[in-house]
Amino acid sequence: MQSLLLIISFLIHIVALYAIYRLSQQLQSFKKADTAEITELFELYLQEIKEENNRLQDKISSKTPPHIKPEKTQVVSNNLKNDNHQKEINVEPTAKYAAPFIDAKVDDLIETSLEARILQLHHQGMSITEIAQKLDRGKTEVELFIKLHQK
Repeated sequence: MQSLLLIISFLIHIVALYAIYRLSQQLQSFKKADTAEITELFELYLQEIKEENNRLQDKISSKTPPHIKPEKTQVVSNNLKNDNHQKEINVEPTAKYAAPFIDAKVDDLIETSLEARILQLHHQGMSITEIAQKLDRGKTEVELFIKLHQK
C-alpha cells in the first residue's frame, strides 16, 4: 500500500514539475512578445516622425530664400607650437545678440509636465489631433505618450 502511494506521489510531482516548466516557458514567450511589440511600436513611431520631419523640412525649404554663402575667415592659432598652422572656419552672418531684459520681480510658475497635460486632456475626452494642436506638439508624439501610458 505504501509503495502505491509513493508511486502516485512521484507521478503527481512529475506532472507538477512539467506544468511549472511549461508555465515558465509561456511566461518567457510573453515577455519576448512584449519587448518585440514595444520595439516594433517605437520603430513605427520613429518612421512616422521621420516622415513628418521630411515633410516639414520640404515645406520649410520651399518657403525660405536661398541661403547666403558663408564667409571663410582665417584664424591664427595663439599656441606657440602651432604658430605656422592656420584654420579655416565658416562664419555665418548673424544678428547681434541683445541680452534680454531681466525683471527684478520674478513670479515663479509651477507648470505641469507635457505628459501630464497630454493625459489630462485625453481623459477629458479630447481627440489626439485636438491635443496636438492645443499643446503645439506633433500628432505622433501625442499618440506615443497615450499608447505608452495605456500599456
